[in-house]
Amino acid sequence: MNAYAPAFAWQSRAVLGRHLRVHLRNWRTVTLPPVCEPLIMLLAFGVGLGRQIGTLDWHDQNLDYLHYLAPGILAYTAFMSAFFQSLFAAFIRMHFQKSWEGQLTTQVRLEHVVWGELLWAATLATGYATIVALVLTGFGINGMLRLHWEYIPLAIPLLFFTALAFASMGLFFTAIIPTIDHMSLPFFLVIMPIGFASSTYFPLPEVNILTVAAQINPLHHLAEGLRWLLLFGQPTWHLAAAAGLCLLLLAALLPLDLRLLRKRVFGDA
Repeated sequence: MNAYAPAFAWQSRAVLGRHLRVHLRNWRTVTLPPVCEPLIMLLAFGVGLGRQIGTLDWHDQNLDYLHYLAPGILAYTAFMSAFFQSLFAAFIRMHFQKSWEGQLTTQVRLEHVVWGELLWAATLATGYATIVALVLTGFGINGMLRLHWEYIPLAIPLLFFTALAFASMGLFFTAIIPTIDHMSLPFFLVIMPIGFASSTYFPLPEVNILTVAAQINPLHHLAEGLRWLLLFGQPTWHLAAAAGLCLLLLAALLPLDLRLLRKRVFGDA
């Protein structure tokens, strides 16, 4: 069966709707972290550390650190939120809450459960990124940040698509880690290296291995593309590179996720 066709099935939307309803029951609690985290990061790093740094050079441009950091946090939020939702939350729903088990007793098949998880992780990550954009707007109202605000709505579909690809990475680890005690492995081996080697918090140094790795890192291109777009109003090839790399990531990981999760859930060889 085509691994991508279930994305448009009503069963996948039903799984997505189930996760949304559960999320909305606790919206007061779950909304606090995505609001506080970017606010704390922008204040601590963008304002606090930024005053110590002064300006930095980025592609022959002189930027204060807050302006460099803001688009990077937007990109990092989409990455981190999608990865964590499809890793921690999906693992808990599969292994401890037995939500997958209950869904599979209905007309929902495993591919619908998987696509429901992917769509939910991408939707939630995009929602969190939108909250970050609203926080950035608050900084703009206070005169601390000057961005091309008109481009933020145009960036939302790209953030959703890249979050979908990042979620497929999280589901890969959900399929292979043996217990929840091993959750720290993908965090330290994948999330931290990708997150910090992606031009999100600082420009990458001119080191050959980092330069080469950045070219195949979709988060790097997403952060750089959003930076050019929001700071200077210039769409660049980085946005197309981020979308293309995420498309390749989905094409490679989704069939693998389905095969590994089928083996884990049903014990199929």
